[in-house]
This record gives sequence, C-alpha cells and structure tokens, in this order.
Amino acid sequence: MAVVGSGVMGSAAAWTLGARGVQTMLLEQFGLGHDRGSSHGATRIFRFAYPDPVYVRMAVVAREAWLRLEDETGQRLLVTTGGLDAGPDGSSCAAALSECGVRHSWLTADEIRERFPQIAAEPGEQMMLQPDAGVLRAGRAVAAMQELARRYGVSIRDETPVAGIEPSGDRVVLRTAAGEISARVVVAAAGGWNGSLLAGAVPRVPRLTVTRQQIRYFSPREGRPDWPTFIESWAGRPAWYTVPAGGDAPGVKVASHAPGRVADPDSGPFGQVDAALEAEAGEYVRRRLPGLDPEGFGVETCLYTLTEDEDFVVDRAGPIVVGGGGSGHAFKFGPLIGEMLADLALGRETRVPRDRFALSRTSRTGGPASG
Repeated sequence: MAVVGSGVMGSAAAWTLGARGVQTMLLEQFGLGHDRGSSHGATRIFRFAYPDPVYVRMAVVAREAWLRLEDETGQRLLVTTGGLDAGPDGSSCAAALSECGVRHSWLTADEIRERFPQIAAEPGEQMMLQPDAGVLRAGRAVAAMQELARRYGVSIRDETPVAGIEPSGDRVVLRTAAGEISARVVVAAAGGWNGSLLAGAVPRVPRLTVTRQQIRYFSPREGRPDWPTFIESWAGRPAWYTVPAGGDAPGVKVASHAPGRVADPDSGPFGQVDAALEAEAGEYVRRRLPGLDPEGFGVETCLYTLTEDEDFVVDRAGPIVVGGGGSGHAFKFGPLIGEMLADLALGRETRVPRDRFALSRTSRTGGPASG
C-alpha cells in the first residue's frame, strides 16, 4: 500500500495500516511537520458540539481513537478543557447532543460571568457548555502517529513529491522524481494537492477550493489556566473560535472560521500578514474576550481545503482511496478518518456510513459549524 500526504489523515491511515500488518509506504512532498498544509501548528479544537448527529457520533468514536493513540504512545494529546458555544447554533447542537446521549448544559449570563469571567456575556445571553470538549496537541499528535507507523514497519519517505497517480490494471503507479512506484492501492490524502494529484485518475475529481487562513495568539491577562474552547456563530456574521494553549501553544488562539483568500497550495501566498484580519481579530478580542490582551502576537497561516458542502471526501475508486476536503473541521476526526481510509484500502466496509462522503455525492447546502 502507498499513502500520499503526511497530514493527520495520511499519517492516521499509515498508522492504522501498519498496525494491521500491511506493508505500507508513506510519501510526503515536504519535510514532516511542514507548515504548508492543514495539520501543522500546536493546537486544534476537539468537540462533540455539532448541529448534526452524524458528526456528533463520529466525534464520540474519534475520541476513543485519540485515547488509544495516547495509550500506545504514552503521550497526553487530548487536553480536556470544556467548551462553550454561543449563538443560535447552540440550540441545534444541544438537540444533536441529546439525540446522541452526549452530556451538555446551559449557562446563563450570570453563570458565564462567574465561571468564565474572561469571556464577556451579553445581558440575557445563554451559552451551551459541553464539559468533554478540549484541545488536541496537533503537531505532536501527527508526529505520534508517524512514530507508531514506523514502529509497525511503515516506510516514511519525506521530500518525495508525487507528480501523478495512474491506475494500471488492478494496481496503481505513482510517478516521483526518483522513479515510478507500483502499489496495489494508494491512499491519496494530499490536502490541497488532491485535486491536481487525482486529475485523470478517478472518474470524478472532488471539487476543492483551497483558501489561506490566518490565526493569531493572544496572552491571557491574568494567566488563568481554565480557558474553555469557545465557538461563536451568528447568521450574517463571521464565526469565531478560541482555542486554549493546551500546554504547547504560546497563547490562546483566536481566529475567524470564514474562508480566507483563495490560494494555490504550490505558490501561496504564504507568510503574508493580512492587516485587515489582524484588526478584526483584535476588535473581536476587545469586545468578547476581556481576559485576553488585545495586542496579539505570533501570526500563523494554514490552508483550508473546502468542499462545496463542507463534508469530507472518504471514498474509493478502483485502486485509489481518497481522503480529503477537511473544510477546516476534520482534524478532530483524524484517527477515525484514517481508520476509514485503511478499511477502504483493504476492501472492508467502514463502521461509519460513508455515502455522505462519497466522490459521487450531490452536495448539500449548509455545511457543519466551524472548528
């Protein structure tokens, strides 16, 4: 088997295949842990709070997989902080959580001020609290998957770009600068590069839009350790999310979930700071997060690879398995998606129904919430 792309999906697939005793090669065009894709950086949100029971159930299964990864590596990768949801989506999330038997509660404005004075509650406002939400140590988690993959015999080749994938009978050929590689099955998990990588290789190439996202860190005023994750989403306004440091990040991460500037994953732009986004983030912190110093620091960028409906792509076409279209909210499901990709590569059915994630699906409108 061959896996292309060492982000969270590809690394999880390689780890799972290796653990199942399958001879596997993981190919990465850049260095491991590079900052050109969607899986780098210190932290990501882990949450159950989705307005859709499908994603709630997936999060329940994914959490079990994260805990297995912790057990196998002896590392703490999921830090539970609790999570607050503000805005109309809170009620939809609560209904989905109730349907799936996931605990949650509502806090009044007074209770929010008492428990989380670093977050400004408006008069009469309620927020939903889900106590099991938390922070994933993103870069550390992906490296842990790669470490386990190596332990199970997976060959990892970084700095090895794949120029193309070509089905050849019941096998597939990968073209690289070092020569061709023949594999029984390839898992294409190359993020923003999947579109070009799969052109001509599968009957229907997923329609993907790659955007450049900008995040910024902010310092807590009082150094309080009990920051929850915080997501705020209102119709007609950008959705915002706040991620506690979780032990690895230099501060609290604050960013808008709104798709950024369309980008070419090969040429960027990368590393450029958008002054308007800087100003928006600072204003949001002043208005909503008084527990943070509004003078941020440490700008980082990453890529969103968006599908039209913000559902992922997890499917198989002949000897090619496709994993991608993370749409800015896939990281928390990483080990589950890796398991699904491994199942497809081995010709097995996935334990999560995948019609919704098929290459041939008709796009829904109104994708999942941010984070």
